[in-house]
Parts: sequence; C-alpha cells; structure tokens
Amino acid sequence: MFMCVITSLFLGLIISAEEIVKDRKILKRESFLNLSWFSYLNAKVVIMFLISAIQTISFILIGNYILEIKGMTFPYWIILFTTSCTANMLGLNISSAFSSVITIYILIPFILIPQLLFSGVIVKFDKLHKNSLSSNEYVPLIGEIMTTRWAFEAMAVEQFKNNKYERNFFVYDMGMSQNNWYASFLIQSLKIDLQMCMKNKNDLNFKPTFVNNLYKINYYSDKLNKMAGFGPINGKWKENLSAGNIDSAATKAAGNYLDSLARHYRHVQRIYSDRRDSVSKVLEATIGTQGLLQLKEDYYNDQLENAVLDRTRKEQSIETDSKIIQKYEPGFMMPLSKAGRAQFYAPYKKVGNIKIDTFWFNLIMIWIVTISLYGALYYNVLQKLIGVIENMKFKNTEK
Repeated sequence: MFMCVITSLFLGLIISAEEIVKDRKILKRESFLNLSWFSYLNAKVVIMFLISAIQTISFILIGNYILEIKGMTFPYWIILFTTSCTANMLGLNISSAFSSVITIYILIPFILIPQLLFSGVIVKFDKLHKNSLSSNEYVPLIGEIMTTRWAFEAMAVEQFKNNKYERNFFVYDMGMSQNNWYASFLIQSLKIDLQMCMKNKNDLNFKPTFVNNLYKINYYSDKLNKMAGFGPINGKWKENLSAGNIDSAATKAAGNYLDSLARHYRHVQRIYSDRRDSVSKVLEATIGTQGLLQLKEDYYNDQLENAVLDRTRKEQSIETDSKIIQKYEPGFMMPLSKAGRAQFYAPYKKVGNIKIDTFWFNLIMIWIVTISLYGALYYNVLQKLIGVIENMKFKNTEK
C-alpha cells in the first residue's frame, strides 16, 4: 500500500517535471503577445490530471486483481489519483522555476526521500527525535506536511475499518478497546503512581514527581468519573490526596475508588463484547458460519490490523509530568485535538465538535495542498523565491 503511494507520487512528478521547461521558448514568444498564462496552465493541468487518472486506475485494477484485494478499488483509486495530482502540481512548479532539465531530475530524489522517511511507515513517528515542536499525542509537524502520510493513512484506515467484514463490528471493537484501555492500563498506571506517592511521601528528592503524580491521579479520576456518569465523588479521601495530607487511609480509599472505576469500565467492555457477539450471530444466521469465515478471509487483512493497532509495541502508554498518553491500539483510539490533529491511524479526525472520517479528512487535506500548489504556480512563487535567493548570493559575491 505504501509503495502504491510512492509510485503515484513518482509517476505524477515524472510526467509533469518537463512540461513547462520544454515550452520555455514558446512561453517567451507568447508573453509578447499577451496570451493567457491562466489558460496555458489549465490546459497543462487538465492533461496531467487525465494522464494521472488513467495511470492510477490501471495500476489499481491490475494490482488489486493480482493481489486479490477486494472492495477497495474506488478508495484506492481516489487516494492515489489525488496523490498523483499533488505530484503533478509540484512537478509543474519545479518545471516553471528551473530552466535546466538536469536540475529538475536531480531535485526529484530530494523531494521523494523526505516523503519516504517522514511518512510514519518506514520510520515510526515515535522513533523521531523529540523536541519542542514534536508531540507524543499527535503526528509530529514534519509528518503533517508529508503527502505520503495523509495518503497512506487514509488507505490503511479505510481498508481496516470499512472493509465488508470489519465495518459490521468496528464500533463495538472500538468500544471494547477504549474501555479496556481505561480499566487495564490507565487506571493501573494511576494506582502505581498512587503507591509511589505513599511510599516516597517523605522523600524530598521525590517531591516534584510526588506533586505531578497527585495531579494526574486527581485529574484522571475526575475525568473517568465524569465519563462513567457517577456524579460527585464522595468521601474525604480526595481532599487528603494532596501534599502534606496523604496517608494510608486516603491511599486505600483512592485505590478502592479506582478499582470501582475499573470494574465499571470492564462492565462496559463486556456490553460492547456482547453486542459484537449479537451482530456476529445475526450474520451467521444470514450467511452461515462458513459464509462469515469466508467474508473475513476475503476482506480482512491481519497484517494491516497489526500495523493499524501497533501490535508489536511493548509500552502501551507514555507518562509525562502531567499526562498519561495512550499508545494502546491507535486505530481504535479517539483523537484528542479539535483542530484536526490526531495520532497516526486515528479512525476519525475532529474539527470543533464535528467528527470527520479519516479517509475523507485526509483526502480534503491533500486537495488543499494541491490547490495551494496551483496558486503558487499561477503566481510563480517558487520562481520568484529562487530569483530572490540568487540576487542575495550575487550581492554577497560583490561584497
């Protein structure tokens, strides 16, 4: 799937990279006649997009037939076509800005290599160097500007959650996963932090961690309580769960309350599991047990599940001074940001309170980049930028 994205990007660049530079003499002549630059560009864009559409649909039809990928023809095609269109616009920008074909073809690998490295596929985003601009909660900023990231994520998430088998169970699988995270990982981390606070409450060296742990315990217990719909937390243990007041009674009461929250979320997990089983039984009654097994065999991809749910990961959370960040099964994890940012393989993105399926959100983002590149081409932004850099170099040489 990732090589499909890279191939579409490469083909889109190759077919467009020479289109304007080879017309340089014609463009100079037409500039004296005041012929329309807008019309010229539109003619080029229409031809490039048409060629890309034919290339990508041919690639998908043949590839899906050979690899026996079913039900993904349109999603694959629209994503790869969109990726190729972005590459077309990027290639036209380069072709417009440089006068040498050799320079253009030297640049193409320098464009593709970052798309390979920072897509989140070859090098996981978690493995990138952490700095003030990176985040453990979201795709890092370097990944946000990579077309390959948007395209591959859209294809992977779409095939994982909306194939003909999984789409019957996805809501229930997501509910089971999220409630299992609360009960088995988040609450257990809070209990460990609680025990560490009680054990080291008199250790001055532990004081900064002590304060941070108490903050997390209070914050997440309130959050989990609110999601569970339990109402106000009763008892004085929460008041005593602070620096200077913590004691064994407060620790025990807090631990018992966290256990009650864990029991609640395990109960909710079982409800989702029962609903999933009910759907499975309905499908078995409709198409038969063998039919359900064949449906999974035809449409569900185990290796894709391993990638989207990050099955090879050992640590299921990352703990900072103020947060416990979920890393457990990102393909079932709800995004936290309301600005469209999310973890890699998020099932949907949020803009305000609106949920947008990852496939369509990513598709829109790639088209926004494509339109922006068209605007840059129309106004010769790259050509002007190169001219400014060359003038600066010339002035520095004169000095």
